[in-house]
Amino acid sequence: MHDLYVHLELTAKECAKILGVSDTSICRRLKKLGIRVRPPIRGLMTNISDDQVIDLYWNNKLSICETAKKLGVSEGCVKKRLNKSGKGTRTVREGARLWRGSDEILDDQLIHLYDVCGWSCEKISAHFNKSSQFTRHRFIAMGKERRKNTGKNNGSWKGGINDIGSAVRGCATSLQWRKDAFSKQQYKSEISNQQIRELNCHHIYPFHVILRSSITKHTPLPDEYRSLAIVNDPRFYDGQNGLVVSKEEHDNIEMGKLDQAHPWWKIWQAYPSFAINRSDFNDMDFDLFNDKGMIRPTDYSINISPVGDIKHIIRYEHYLGTIPGSKLILVARQKSVIVGIATFGKGTNRNIPDNTWELTRLCIPFYVVRPFACEFLDRCYGYIRENYPQIKELVSFADSSVGHNGGIYRMAKWAKNGQTPPSYAYFDPATFKLMHKSACRRIKGVDKTERELADERGWIRIPLTHKYKYSLIL
Repeated sequence: MHDLYVHLELTAKECAKILGVSDTSICRRLKKLGIRVRPPIRGLMTNISDDQVIDLYWNNKLSICETAKKLGVSEGCVKKRLNKSGKGTRTVREGARLWRGSDEILDDQLIHLYDVCGWSCEKISAHFNKSSQFTRHRFIAMGKERRKNTGKNNGSWKGGINDIGSAVRGCATSLQWRKDAFSKQQYKSEISNQQIRELNCHHIYPFHVILRSSITKHTPLPDEYRSLAIVNDPRFYDGQNGLVVSKEEHDNIEMGKLDQAHPWWKIWQAYPSFAINRSDFNDMDFDLFNDKGMIRPTDYSINISPVGDIKHIIRYEHYLGTIPGSKLILVARQKSVIVGIATFGKGTNRNIPDNTWELTRLCIPFYVVRPFACEFLDRCYGYIRENYPQIKELVSFADSSVGHNGGIYRMAKWAKNGQTPPSYAYFDPATFKLMHKSACRRIKGVDKTERELADERGWIRIPLTHKYKYSLIL
């Protein structure tokens, strides 16, 4: 044992294996003989150089565990040798990057996709199947500045409205609309009733709400027609939606830039008596709104409403802007303020059973504090169950061609029942109107197909994607 351990410099474990005893017995016998037991690292790592350890760990990118197995030593021995050599071990973040294969992705690849291709950090991360924060952390590590997450650089960018909004305001139709409004009022402000040199024509129902609805409606159109269709949308130029005021009065109305405020509340804040005389509201109605001009539905009632009461809201708020033939129109009112609209009928589907209604229009005005749609729909279901027991089911369709996916229906616990086949619409380049396909159905007594009628009128066929169908059993 003395020769094996001292002269041949075998380890206690190797001596125990030769002599057929445990390494503990060898250590105990050595201590009795007065022989100093060597630390494990001197025995295990004698024939292993620092360069071997560094090469396996840093150059071959093995882990400490893999390096130890390769050399036949413990992980602690590898750590001590790396620390003594001055190379050290990887940080937790470096180890995680190595384990995930992140180092295989070059910095130049990330920079090219970000700067040249214009991809967002999230899109680059998804491209490499990494977490959403992967690209951001890599950019921080390399000291690269990122773009501001606004405008075209934002993942939710949908083309922008500034350019198209300026085009609407500066077109000949808009200029004529303002000129007609000024002439009708004899170039007098409707608030002060005085002739003023600098006049503005204020959109009572906000311009940005109409613009949003118009953009949504014309989303399926090709790029060369979309802008023209939006600029020629007649909803921007309704005479009853214009209010002739002076520049100072207009600035007072728009003070604070409260885009979500009720149209008449903004006017009431600046000119209370005029707003009460001109609108259908009184002071108690205006007191329902918060300091931002929005209303939170609390003590409201559900009632049947005539078309005239909701026509202006649907026209400007709903992207289609029309009200189809309805069997029932339900409106949620908090005093005189409308906070929700739902219309039910047969829609355009001729195959709907008699005991089924379609939810043809759902509109929560922009000045209502969200969420409210699910609560409003639940109240509508109760009204129909109580007053129309013959109706057993409700259906509705979400148009994917304008970006709708039925999220409200899923939150309201409607069941998804498949989807409709892709459809189409017609666009008239002469009038810039987007029309339902039924506008070109065959005419009785005229021996021409739908396609022949469309070609004769010069209409362009616009393909539409499917619609998601949702249903609810009452």
